[in-house]
Amino acid sequence: MTNDVSIFKNRDLAVAGKKAPSALTQSLMKGGSKLKRISPRNGMFVRVVNGETAGKFKSPLQVVLVGVAPVVQRTFYVKAYDPNAEATAPDCWTNDGNKPDVSIKNPQGKTCETCPQNIKGSGQGETRACRFKRRVAVILPEEVGGNNHGDIYQLEVASKSIFGKGSGQTLPLNAYLDYIIANGENIDGIVTEIDFNEDNNNQSILFRAVGFVASDPDLQDAVAVAVESPDSQKAVVLNVTAVDKGEDSNEEFEQKPKKVQAVKEVVEEEEVAEPIKRPSKKAAPPPTETKSLADVVSAWSDD
Repeated sequence: MTNDVSIFKNRDLAVAGKKAPSALTQSLMKGGSKLKRISPRNGMFVRVVNGETAGKFKSPLQVVLVGVAPVVQRTFYVKAYDPNAEATAPDCWTNDGNKPDVSIKNPQGKTCETCPQNIKGSGQGETRACRFKRRVAVILPEEVGGNNHGDIYQLEVASKSIFGKGSGQTLPLNAYLDYIIANGENIDGIVTEIDFNEDNNNQSILFRAVGFVASDPDLQDAVAVAVESPDSQKAVVLNVTAVDKGEDSNEEFEQKPKKVQAVKEVVEEEEVAEPIKRPSKKAAPPPTETKSLADVVSAWSDD
């Protein structure tokens, strides 16, 4: 028999795009389905598969958000990061941002608000020892119709990229989500551009709206599938079970990467305090824009 793999090399000629693995295929995949990650690093977006670098995406990167953690999450390690240490799970963590997860054996406090690890100065310098993060799940418009059609990626957003006001329509994650909703649009109905923040030496990322998913029927179909996929839900939830079992599917929870090739996000060690709600002060209003989101996107499209 000759040309054994030619049909795979020429797959695009016979079949349009690559679909998600079937139930049968997933049942036979070693270790089950593995989440892919996008890790911001040194002005580039690194593609991480099973803890190892598998290519890079140039900045800015266009994505569609197909899953977002409902609230800001948190993780705490008793020991400082040590590249020579054994891989460990966080000592305390939370999905709801209010109290330690019920699985924590030695919670640092009854609530996150009153926790001693939430006090300024409990970490290095004036930082908090407990870190803020918010996970999102994304697909890439550039991959629609290709071999990675509809692949879901996990992106973990650190504090400097979560909080703040941003500039114009280029915003940190929380302000960006509020902006989309305030304009009456669906989060998963917008093509989002992610770029590094040059104002702080690329140590954080910012978000802005650049298009509508509905303008591309193939992208719209891919988004509809991804939003309902269990992988989108899995991508946004903090879960250290895999680390406890010694697996590598949730490697981002480890105090030290298990493999030398594993990528550690630059922004992960950056810390910004979450805005504190005080009874005596009114919360800052969400950004107000003189133009509608549709007008802004249309203006960018004309550039």
